[in-house]
Amino acid sequence: MKKSKNFFLEGKKVILRPYVKTDIQRWYEWFNDEKVTYYMDQRRFPNTYEKQSRYLKKMFNNSSDLQLAIVYKKDNQLIGTVGLHQIDYINGNADISVIIGERKYWKKGLGSEAVCLMVRHAFGSLNLNKLTAGMAEENKYSYLLFVVIGFKKEGLLREQIYLHGKYRNTIRLGLLRKEFKNRE
Repeated sequence: MKKSKNFFLEGKKVILRPYVKTDIQRWYEWFNDEKVTYYMDQRRFPNTYEKQSRYLKKMFNNSSDLQLAIVYKKDNQLIGTVGLHQIDYINGNADISVIIGERKYWKKGLGSEAVCLMVRHAFGSLNLNKLTAGMAEENKYSYLLFVVIGFKKEGLLREQIYLHGKYRNTIRLGLLRKEFKNRE
């Protein structure tokens, strides 16, 4: 299969590229998948193609967010999304998120590689000093993904989210540029 040359950041197994209109169908399907959204707020309301299309247009026109598609290089398959959110250029920080929406690509290290690419971009090209991430305390895979990269637990927000009939804690993690550079 011919590989796309339309990419923004490239790793060994994945590329990160801007979204294109044909990606919207897959993306909105991920956010309607109960397993993909198990720990997410998005699962409370159905997603639609139109809603996802509006969200992407908003992202393209917003300099405080950077949302990129994760594409598996081997088969040129769109598999997920990674983003920087609420980018604060004055104070040098942002929140980072990742979702591997195609379940057959779970537990292959592709989310970790995508996050590493985005972290390098945030610290190198955007000159940010700190990235944060958050997740439900029970979301062990997400927690481990960020900890392996070097994020450190900074706090626990008690009963912060309501999921699956119960109030649950969320964990907040942070990574400083100097910590990441020391690991590289």
